Amino acid sequence: MNGTKSCMQRLHSLVRQFNTSTSTSSPSTLPHSTPVSSFLQTLTKIQKLREIHAQLIVTGSITDPYIASQLLTSPALCRDESNYTHLIFTQVSSPNIFIWNTMIKKLIDGKSLNTICSSLFLYQKLLDAGFRPNGHTFMYLIRALTPQMYLLEGEVVHSHVVKFGFGSSQYVSSALVGFYVACVCVDRGRRLFDELPEPGLILWTSMVRAYVRANCPKEALEVFGKMREVGMMPDPVAIATIVSACTQLGNLIIAKTMHGIISKTGVEIDDFVCSALLGMYGDCGSLVYAHRLFCEMSVKKNVVVWNTMIHQCIKHENLDDARDLFRKMPERDVVSWNTMIGGLCQMGRSREAIVLFQDMELAGMKPNKSTMLSTLSACASLGALDTGTWIHAFVEKKRLNSDRSLDPSLIDMYSKCGSVEKAIQVFEKVPRRDVFSWTSIICGLAMHGHGKKAIHHFSKMQEAGVKPDDVTFIGVLNACAHAGLLDQGKKYFDSMSKVYNLTPKIEHFGCMIDLLGRNGSLKEAYDLIMDMPMEPNNVIWGTLLSACRVHKDVELGEVVAEKMLELDPADPWTRVMLSNIYAEACKWDGVMTLRKELKKTGLKKAPGCSSLEVNGKVHEFLVGDNLHPQQKEIQSMLSNIEIIIKLQLEVAIQTKLQAMLQIVIEEVQLLWTW
Repeated sequence: MNGTKSCMQRLHSLVRQFNTSTSTSSPSTLPHSTPVSSFLQTLTKIQKLREIHAQLIVTGSITDPYIASQLLTSPALCRDESNYTHLIFTQVSSPNIFIWNTMIKKLIDGKSLNTICSSLFLYQKLLDAGFRPNGHTFMYLIRALTPQMYLLEGEVVHSHVVKFGFGSSQYVSSALVGFYVACVCVDRGRRLFDELPEPGLILWTSMVRAYVRANCPKEALEVFGKMREVGMMPDPVAIATIVSACTQLGNLIIAKTMHGIISKTGVEIDDFVCSALLGMYGDCGSLVYAHRLFCEMSVKKNVVVWNTMIHQCIKHENLDDARDLFRKMPERDVVSWNTMIGGLCQMGRSREAIVLFQDMELAGMKPNKSTMLSTLSACASLGALDTGTWIHAFVEKKRLNSDRSLDPSLIDMYSKCGSVEKAIQVFEKVPRRDVFSWTSIICGLAMHGHGKKAIHHFSKMQEAGVKPDDVTFIGVLNACAHAGLLDQGKKYFDSMSKVYNLTPKIEHFGCMIDLLGRNGSLKEAYDLIMDMPMEPNNVIWGTLLSACRVHKDVELGEVVAEKMLELDPADPWTRVMLSNIYAEACKWDGVMTLRKELKKTGLKKAPGCSSLEVNGKVHEFLVGDNLHPQQKEIQSMLSNIEIIIKLQLEVAIQTKLQAMLQIVIEEVQLLWTW
């Protein structure tokens, strides 16, 4: 209360000073920085701004265009206050072009659904009031139209740009080129560029960037070549842009040539350009050149350059070098930690990812949403429910899920960790369910065999008007397979292309093969594979081979196994599976032939791996290994369990034999009595 009183007292004093200055100065000589304007630019709370606004109305100072403009640009006036912003604007008796532009910019920054209509309407009022728009006016309007690709409205603004003499403005023309590219009209942007008599560096760079955004790297290189021909010296922004074009081409020779050209220009290569060059070499397939450039850099490497090099190492699956660089970093930011944690997750090192997250916490680095996405993914891969639950509590405590963007990952984590109930609890609390939330719960339910519940949620999703994507249908088709809903699964599969305009991918065909195989429709599954628009892989054939074993179809199993061995002659799983099919059909000659073949070639099945979470720590076990620090204790416990099981089995057998003997004795006695 005392703070508000002192604030208002200070305001009264400033307003009196302002009124005194305006009474002795003409508007043309009024300084651009007054005590009131300086004070307004320091405010951050809307309530105080409203109090000041009221005081300005009482004193009559609100009618001054400069004071009004300072109110409109105050940090306290956030984008959610569009109605209040318009109220301030209407109280200005004679708004100048700066105030008109400020109001247009505020409408655009608000990002509401009617932003474009409101800004264009205000622009028309500006013209009706007799004002002449300037370059800022057109920059704001083009910025409003670009994201929504309003081509017709953009062409009208373009005509006004020419009409009011701003066609030669480098900044406005550059914005128009970007607008046409966003509208997928890169040729229109090029035509505008070619019409300018002497385009400057900004426009040359914009044209190169336009082709890069349109994924036309060859045309971008052509424009850059012409730019050099006319003697235009590139700056670091232009260089980084043309490097992006080389990255898109993915040609190492062109990349090295461009690097040489850049070096000869004499332009100082800063951290921004260095990062672009590292990315270029990495994306062109040469981690060696990227690492050499990183080591030979003359400029001091900032954290962005280090992060880029680490990202390229991870992208090329060189985890050891990434770790080494991470350890050597002079300073790390949240991106550094996220890059390493995310890289470990991508490479299946989920346990190490969780450990690194814990190290991040100990280092005092605040995680963000990207950190939590990777960490939740790691928990889901390991089935680490306790750790995942702790991370969920951490997310809520730190308010990292205020926009609910982590909800799908939480649902996925709980589902994969086996806690379907908690997954449903998270889903039920989602205020606005999007396709990701629906897909996560549908896939989670399907994964645990709750097929009918998953289908029920899919029906609810359709009722809510949320359009499913291709991942949603993977969950739906899996649900049909688990629930044995053959006809319904076929209907959903057909609806992908007919209703939702989605092209089925190989994963969807795999789900259908599984569905048909579980229902014993093996011939239909084989025909579907043969009619697939893409080449079937070993996963597709393996699904059918498993179904052949379940339904004891030896003949089709032999055909499928032959197809699989054509794709991967060294795969032991195919031979083991076919051997099992022969064994169950009592075809021992086939079993012996395959076993001898496996022994002769030395082929072995990949060892299985399992994990177990105890007190928040994940323990991984690989078949045949003895690397666990408590290996002796584990083996001792397993031996004891084995002994107990054998004893119980012997007791059970003896008990059963005694019971059977008693039954026989009773039957004999009964017969003797007869």
